[in-house]
Amino acid sequence: MKNVGSWFIAVAVLYALLGMVFGIWMGINEAFDYADFHAHVNLIGWASFAIFGLVYRAYPKMAECRLAAAHFWVANLGAIIFIPGVYIVITTKNAIPVAAGSLVVLASMVIFAVNFWRHMRG
Repeated sequence: MKNVGSWFIAVAVLYALLGMVFGIWMGINEAFDYADFHAHVNLIGWASFAIFGLVYRAYPKMAECRLAAAHFWVANLGAIIFIPGVYIVITTKNAIPVAAGSLVVLASMVIFAVNFWRHMRG
């Protein structure tokens, strides 16, 4: 996948905006029961995706590997399931979406780890 590092950073910026807007909404409405949702949008979406992007830019060989594209798509799928899943578990106590999403997020991290360990020496 061409420019996988830039793609991760671009998606991270969108999650940062979502997390900030939601945090402001939460504060204005004093809806602090949603703090876990706010934190996970920022941690999984903004922080993790930005770090992935920066690592791919620091290790160009890693970014050229087919595992990088797999990581990008699996990470995005995981975030799309996991983040709303956190909201669902807060509002309905149904943990199935967050559990499923967390497993996909974990799978994306395994892909990233394998790719990193294969290419960490440059």
